[in-house]
Amino acid sequence: MAKLNCALVDLIAEKLRTDLLAVFDNPAYRPPVLPAVAMDVMTVAERDDADVDEIVRLLERDQMLAATVLRLVSSPLYAGRSPIKSLKAAVIRLGVRVIRDVVFEAAIARGVFQTGEYADTLALVARHSTVTAYITRMVCRRAAVDADLSFICGLLHDVGFAGLLLAVKHVEGSAAPTLSMLWPHVDHLHERASRLLVESWGLPPDVVEVVGHHHHLHTGMTARIAASVRLADHLTEYFDCSILGPKVAGERLPGDHIDAFDLETAAGELGLDDAAVKHILADAERTIPDIALL
Repeated sequence: MAKLNCALVDLIAEKLRTDLLAVFDNPAYRPPVLPAVAMDVMTVAERDDADVDEIVRLLERDQMLAATVLRLVSSPLYAGRSPIKSLKAAVIRLGVRVIRDVVFEAAIARGVFQTGEYADTLALVARHSTVTAYITRMVCRRAAVDADLSFICGLLHDVGFAGLLLAVKHVEGSAAPTLSMLWPHVDHLHERASRLLVESWGLPPDVVEVVGHHHHLHTGMTARIAASVRLADHLTEYFDCSILGPKVAGERLPGDHIDAFDLETAAGELGLDDAAVKHILADAERTIPDIALL
C-alpha cells in the first residue's frame, strides 16, 4: 500500500508540473504585462544617442510608474548631497541606464508581484529579486564585469516563481492547490518559467539566456554575468533575503538553492577569492537594509 501511495503521489506531482508548464502554451493565458513605458525606456537606453528629455517624456506617459521611480531614486540608496525633485534631475544625476534599471525595478514590482493570492510568499520573492539585482551590480563592479544588463538579469532571475503561481490561479481559480503542495514543483520549474516569461516580454537575448539558465554553467559572452547573478543569489542569504516558501510545521520551505559547486565555479569564473567576496558583503551591508525596505 505504501508503494502504491508513493506511486500515486509521483503521478500527481508529474501531472502538476506538466499542467504548470502547459499554461504558458495555452493561447487563453496572458502572462503578466510589463508597462509599455518600461520597454520603451529600455529601447531608448540601448541607443548611443539616448536623450534625457526623451526618457523624461516616456516616463511622463505613466504617472504611477513615474511616481514610483521618483520614490526609488529619492531613497537613501541613490540620495546625493541634494534631494532629487524631478524626473529630469533623476535622469541627469543617475544616467539613462541606471534609470532604465530603476524603471524595470518599479515595473516588475507593480506588474508581477502585486497580487492578493499567495501574497506573503510573492512578497518574499520580490524582496529577494530586488536584493539580488543590487548585489549583482556590486559583484560586477568588484569583478570588473562590463555587464550593462546585469541588474535586470538579477532582478528577473526568479520571476518564474511569480509567473507560475499566477498561472495556477489563472487556470485553477478557487480550486488551486495549496501553496505547500505547489511549492516543490514551482521551485523545480521556476528557472524554465523565468525564461518563458522574459521571452514573452521580448527582452534582449542575453537577458533570456542568463535568466533562463541561471542555475547552469555558461560559456561565451554571458558567462560572467550569469556567474555574477549566481553569486549574488547566494549572498542574499546573509541578509535574510533568500527565497522562502510557505510555512510547514512552523518552518518556511526553502527554494532556489545554490550549491557549493555552483558558488565555487561562479567565484572562479569571476576571479574572486574569499577576501573579495567579503569586500562585496561589506559593500552590501551598507546598502541592503535600505534596499530591502524599498
